[in-house]
Amino acid sequence: MQIIIATDIHGVTDGVRALFGNFDQHPLRFLSPWDSDENPFPSEQEAVKAFHAEQGLLRYQQKIAKVAGDAPALLIGFSVGASALWHYVSSDECHRDSCAVLYYGSRIRDHLTLVPRCKSSLIFAERESAFAPHLIVDQLRSSDRDCTLISGTAHGFMNPHSPHFDSQETQSQLDYLRAISQSLSQSL
Repeated sequence: MQIIIATDIHGVTDGVRALFGNFDQHPLRFLSPWDSDENPFPSEQEAVKAFHAEQGLLRYQQKIAKVAGDAPALLIGFSVGASALWHYVSSDECHRDSCAVLYYGSRIRDHLTLVPRCKSSLIFAERESAFAPHLIVDQLRSSDRDCTLISGTAHGFMNPHSPHFDSQETQSQLDYLRAISQSLSQSL
């Protein structure tokens, strides 16, 4: 079983690689929303604008599908990576034995009617600049989806380069991901 990590708009950074340094029992695949690992834009605002102008979610979803193939995987996504994974896990391409954990996928709010084909956990930060996460979480929970709002956090709480990075919550989430990885390994 492989672990696929769909990164945020910043691409595959040293910080995200370091987060998963102890996940060496399975092959790790880091995916960037860009053609290369790094963000090719000088600012986050320019990257976001380009991502949306170039049908970034669709392109990222297709990239995930190509890498995942037809095998089960642990799918982990952050921000735009989580939003792209939300589309992927709701498509026929997703293997039913996969498991997805999606962190602060803010554009999920635009596609609340999608239904994942595999076990999926959506994890939102309490604070987002563009929307009220508690409203999304309430809607998703009412449709029997596994959805969590982590109190006291803001978008990017697992990104070591973010001003909102929370090392304690990050460690808790990494422990959670390790447990899922071990459980999936035993069941496959």
